[in-house]
Amino acid sequence: MSSGDIKGMTLACYWAFGGNPPQPEETRLLGLLERIRRTGSIASAAREAGISYRNAWGMLARWESNFGHPLLIPSRGLGTRLTPFAARLLELDAQIREQLAPQLAAAAEQMAQALSEAAAPMRAVPRIHASHDLALALLPPRMAKRGHPVDLQFHGSLESLASFAEGRCEMAGFHCPENAAGASLWQQYMPHLRPRQQALIRLAKRSQGILVAPGNPKKLRGIRDLTRPGVRFLNRQTGAGTRLLLDWLLGQNGIAASAIAGYGDVEMTHSAVAAMIASGHADAGLGVEAAARQFDLDFVPLLKEDYFLVTRRERLRQPAFAALLELIGGNAFRRAVRALSGYDPAGSGTEAPFSRD
Repeated sequence: MSSGDIKGMTLACYWAFGGNPPQPEETRLLGLLERIRRTGSIASAAREAGISYRNAWGMLARWESNFGHPLLIPSRGLGTRLTPFAARLLELDAQIREQLAPQLAAAAEQMAQALSEAAAPMRAVPRIHASHDLALALLPPRMAKRGHPVDLQFHGSLESLASFAEGRCEMAGFHCPENAAGASLWQQYMPHLRPRQQALIRLAKRSQGILVAPGNPKKLRGIRDLTRPGVRFLNRQTGAGTRLLLDWLLGQNGIAASAIAGYGDVEMTHSAVAAMIASGHADAGLGVEAAARQFDLDFVPLLKEDYFLVTRRERLRQPAFAALLELIGGNAFRRAVRALSGYDPAGSGTEAPFSRD
């Protein structure tokens, strides 16, 4: 066989389903050659491969013809050995498989995810997993009136993004502060984001700070005051964006979590934290201003943050997601958001860059 014939060979990928998918003859040939090399016997190799001796010889003969080169060296009394050509074929196959295995695994995961998402239009009610937000809570009843109900479930920001990345929801909601705090938190969010394939939508800007009892009886003015004796703090769950923000603020101020009484006590939403403070079960907690006003609490502002929604870009062409985008960009929704204390709906419904400087 000439070198030109050798270069005429091609490599190909193919789909396979199930634990033991049928293999093409090329793959079966390589398996047979490997068994012959190990056992020194065509008959033994054929038995291990689950084929007849006759079929094994037929396969070997066909591929010797295809390659234009012998694959076996019969040796009286020493069994059957592979030719240098066949041994090199096995060696190269093993090397190439090892090189391509990570890429093929990643491609398989990407294709499975894409197929799962392509089937999502069949879903009657799109799922939104999102960090708790009072503006976002306005969406389900308004979407239902438009004939596009949504299934909104509140989780932490990181949990929601992980759920979205794993295909357990069609849209995720999360929040990120401005400036240095935002740049830090964004690094924790980015592993779940794919800017080329996804769209990042602005929902609103909101004010985040310390929720305190009416009149601020503990005279709390900042993060350092949370370490004072007698101050009972109420935290958010691990993975919540507000908890991530608190941990960043503690780090910036050189404060150990153990210095805050109640750091390990958690509630799942801004409203739940506000309710516990209003009932006297805690003195302070981080949350949005609107939650404080909802329970007639006082509020110590710390910073502004943006609330985002993320989804696959192609979903924006689907009726439910197009309706949602139209809704949050409309004047009626913006008026409702503006009525929430500390909320600014400017830019709601528009796309945002996947960066936080």
